[in-house]
Amino acid sequence: MKKCVSTYIFLILISFSWAQNSNDSSIIYTRRKTIVNSTIATAYAGSLIYLNQIWYAPYHTSHFHFFNDNNEWALMDKCGHFFTSFYTSHFLSKMYQYAGYKKSYWIATAITWTYLFNIEIMDGFSEGWGFSFGDLTTNTLGTGIFLLKEKYFNDFFILKISYLNTSYPAYNPTLLGKDNYERILKDYNGQTYWLSMSPFYKWKKDLEWLCFSFGYGIDGFIGASSNIFYRNNQWFNYDNIKRQQQFYLSFDIDLSKIKTKKIWLQKILQSINWIKIPAPAVELKGNNLYFRPLLFSN
Repeated sequence: MKKCVSTYIFLILISFSWAQNSNDSSIIYTRRKTIVNSTIATAYAGSLIYLNQIWYAPYHTSHFHFFNDNNEWALMDKCGHFFTSFYTSHFLSKMYQYAGYKKSYWIATAITWTYLFNIEIMDGFSEGWGFSFGDLTTNTLGTGIFLLKEKYFNDFFILKISYLNTSYPAYNPTLLGKDNYERILKDYNGQTYWLSMSPFYKWKKDLEWLCFSFGYGIDGFIGASSNIFYRNNQWFNYDNIKRQQQFYLSFDIDLSKIKTKKIWLQKILQSINWIKIPAPAVELKGNNLYFRPLLFSN
């Protein structure tokens, strides 16, 4: 999750620059390229330095090593990597498009992939973690799917996320978050990742905003691979809490397809289009099927 934290900082910095400059039509492309390239370079380097000081400095460095974490969190952390790499590419592409680069999505994808690869290398030299092929694979998939979407399926699907606080961080605050900010990033039990698809985008333009949404989440995960774990020189046993995966079928709205004459409103709708709206849903949890009249997250 620390990679996602660093990338979120990266996204915040570049999104701030986009918001400040995208409406100024008087800036020529040369000027825009200078602004965009300098902003991204600063965000790229600054976020890596921040990550090194906050996450890696407390741990000893060691020889380069690998770490297999594919059995942790029922792959929810991998969903986070996929989502983050996809949207980092998306926002970077928008900035390069604004600056006048014709192949903005290729540039954005290359920068995103190398940025996340550098973090994996840093992981490989830290005793606290290790180089994860699982993370590298999902980073690659996230950037690759972004490319395919831009070239072939631009209006067909959207990736989204939703979150609600859970009670689980109280059992393991070090791992799941000590405050609300940390819990949003660390508590996978409260996160749900969604794939929203519009079946109408080709033949029914007046309904292209309507989507069917497929979601995935988890519940009862106190530790990464087990609810029995060793921390702070003592054992904790929460094996009575059942670890379960959750699958959802719901409705959603592609906010970027909402027709409005207000440019400022259109910008707002586009900027929050990665958040799943509350809607009725069918949930499969274990062997049980539930109907949720209004679901935002699990």
